[in-house]
Amino acid sequence: MYNHYICNLTQTLLFMQPVQLQKDKLELIEWITQLEDSTVIEKLIAIMEEEVNYGYKLSDEQKLMLEEGAAKYDSGEERGYTWEEIKNNAAELKKLINEKKA
Repeated sequence: MYNHYICNLTQTLLFMQPVQLQKDKLELIEWITQLEDSTVIEKLIAIMEEEVNYGYKLSDEQKLMLEEGAAKYDSGEERGYTWEEIKNNAAELKKLINEKKA
């Protein structure tokens, strides 16, 4: 199964890549397939997850806030807003702030 995956991955990586980049990726694939050290694999997974998350990490408190907000939205307790509503609300708030300054 893994060999089939590696072959498909290799073909995908080779398609329209600069030559040195192709070589580097193939070398990495070969190296990864021979790894036995679980700590190195865990570090590679962490790097991969960081890339997927664009380097952002949420604290447990932030994750809980998101989960609570999603639950409220799903239950109908709170509603979502369209982008237009958000822009309009921000413009109104900006106008109120500027009026208070004047």
